[in-house]
Amino acid sequence: MSNFVGSFILFQTSIDQKIHWLAHWNYERQKFMLPGAKKKPFETFQHCLIYELEKTFELAPFDDFILSQEPLTHLAFSNKSTPSESSEHYIIELFTFQELQDSARKILDNDLRNRWINEQEIEAGSTSDGFPIAELFRSLFHKAKLADRLS
Repeated sequence: MSNFVGSFILFQTSIDQKIHWLAHWNYERQKFMLPGAKKKPFETFQHCLIYELEKTFELAPFDDFILSQEPLTHLAFSNKSTPSESSEHYIIELFTFQELQDSARKILDNDLRNRWINEQEIEAGSTSDGFPIAELFRSLFHKAKLADRLS
């Protein structure tokens, strides 16, 4: 049994008239996942995410992006990928962004660890070219009702 307390960001764009969300390759899980991080005990969910965006993508808050002040949603749930695995427990806040500068969008687009994925790929559990998408991404997609909220 493991616990995850952290936050993720929902970068969203429209490609070919379909909503897509940014997914980032998670080397530990060997799957695409929403960009985010575990929260340290002294951090807020928002500060945890800002630090991760600075560290992973080299994006500067207020220069490259403005994070929403309030989370889109706060979720607490347990998840079990397979019957043989132990449950993972999650406390997560999902944030959107208020603004993303063009230069920041180019940084995200040019990073080979990133993909813009759509609802069909999330449901299938893999990108159009066969790379796996974390089950947690699908769980968050449904628990936060992202298709309804952000489309």
